[in-house]
Amino acid sequence: MRFQVFYHHEHSAQNDPMQETLALMKYMVNHNASHARELAELADKLAKLGNLDAAQQVRTAVAEFEQGNLRLTAVMESLR
Repeated sequence: MRFQVFYHHEHSAQNDPMQETLALMKYMVNHNASHARELAELADKLAKLGNLDAAQQVRTAVAEFEQGNLRLTAVMESLR
């Protein structure tokens, strides 16, 4: 599995399926946040290139991405 190496670095996650799941969710939220930042930079570049419609669409996608991350974070908190 792709995330197996990540799990082994989470000492509390070993042999505990819930902790392993939470570790994966935390990784995914952080990963998503990184992509959201990159997409926001892309939107800025599009705007500077004069493609305001595309920039706005990307900004809307970033906002939706961030909303999804908030939901995932709430799920993680409810599982702790």
